[in-house]
Amino acid sequence: MSGAACSICGGSHDRIGALVMPAPDAWLRLSDEPRHGGFCDDDLCKTPGGDGFVFAILEVPLIGGPQPVVEFGVWAALGEDDFRRYYETYNDRDQSKLGPLSGALANEIEGFAGAFGLKATVLPQDRGERPLRRLEPSDHPLAVAQREGMPMGKVLEILHSGVEA
Repeated sequence: MSGAACSICGGSHDRIGALVMPAPDAWLRLSDEPRHGGFCDDDLCKTPGGDGFVFAILEVPLIGGPQPVVEFGVWAALGEDDFRRYYETYNDRDQSKLGPLSGALANEIEGFAGAFGLKATVLPQDRGERPLRRLEPSDHPLAVAQREGMPMGKVLEILHSGVEA
């Protein structure tokens, strides 16, 4: 897309950064006082009620864009045992030994109504890399986009809708 003018802003998008969700929706709904007793940083989050979340990268093939994939930085809700195992091995250089973890998407995503709660697999990575996220096959537009790709125009609509990039 280098050199081509964006149909939305008129600028040029030579690279699309990750579209990042700052925290799980459950955490964002809490006011400061109810957050007491929990924690949330760039990679891990646990509500005072015990819900555990990990930040993961959902890769979607990019059609007609300046790079092969666009990344969505999303939060995955894990069950108590999986969150505990992930948390206990967080600093391990070989965290992929955990194997796939079952979870659910913990964010609603602009442009993909109803994405919250989609079932997915979280794939821990080695050497401090953030885990990858694979949605379970379904007819939801985000799952279809992860399988088949997303046109650059759709990415630009999302990018210009206010999602952090």
